[in-house]
Amino acid sequence: MTPDLAMTYCRMIAQTLGLDQGGLEKLVTDTGVDVDTLQHSDGFIDWPGARQLISNARQLSDRPDIALQTGLRALPAMHGPMGMAAMASPTLRDAMQLFARFINTRTQVFTTVFEEQQDTITLRQEFAYPLDDNVQFLVESVMASAFACHVVLRGKSIDGGEVHFNYPAPDYAECYAQTFPGTRLVFDAAYAAIKLPARYGDETLPSHDRDLLWIAIEQCEARQEALRNRGTVSDQVLALLHQHHGKASLDTVADQLHMSPRTLIRKLKQENTRFQQLRDQTLSRRAAQLLGLPHYTVAAVAEDLGYTDVASFRRAFQRWFGTTPGSFRRE
Repeated sequence: MTPDLAMTYCRMIAQTLGLDQGGLEKLVTDTGVDVDTLQHSDGFIDWPGARQLISNARQLSDRPDIALQTGLRALPAMHGPMGMAAMASPTLRDAMQLFARFINTRTQVFTTVFEEQQDTITLRQEFAYPLDDNVQFLVESVMASAFACHVVLRGKSIDGGEVHFNYPAPDYAECYAQTFPGTRLVFDAAYAAIKLPARYGDETLPSHDRDLLWIAIEQCEARQEALRNRGTVSDQVLALLHQHHGKASLDTVADQLHMSPRTLIRKLKQENTRFQQLRDQTLSRRAAQLLGLPHYTVAAVAEDLGYTDVASFRRAFQRWFGTTPGSFRRE
């Protein structure tokens, strides 16, 4: 299954619909995922599966604005490390640029382009598939999310912007007016985009956090690297270790990959690596990230990583970085 759309967004559709167990089973019919995966997975769904899920959602709801309401749920915190990086950015311009830079860590269905003119700053969405009812559903959700995220990042409403849609005004256009207050709606536009006055770009974000920004960008870059190398067993192991913060055992990971521990060891050897090496890579990265947060003591980091005592963690850290946790933090 190709990583076309983060499962988080599918989960938001289910939450907006407010489905019971029977409804959830109908929602995932013929999508290639089951209800448990929909409710708990931090992974992805491919575009054919996402299209089917959107189609199922449209049949399950008689609300014309279901896509718009789903998008309003997708606030910055729901976009993973990409959203965290945006929130921690110093200005709105920086946040918009990070959304454009890292959107491929959340979806392959569309790309985001940041543009700046003398009077406006723009986030333009370019979709990989021709417009149809299911793609329009996604456009509505994406634009509602973009609008809601900008309101949250600014900490106040938007006044004077424009939201563009690359299709005619639908019969339920009044729902758009309620979803995008304070903005001018443009239908039949060349592309989907949110345009804001250029002065907004210089606004300092109230949630700016330099340390958190560094950590979030590092996580986004790691995810981009993993996606470039997807398909290898090593990448699948790293993804599972990341979900468990590096604390999953060889047996646990092998079971989730539907293979025996011996087979997993053999496949990793063919890729010139070992399970412990990948585990150390995950633990060391998380240790470095947590030590970048001032409120995490060395003891707290050791506990988070699953070490029973600080001394064992210090020895492991010395092996990873050639220095002590305290020296690493000071440097």
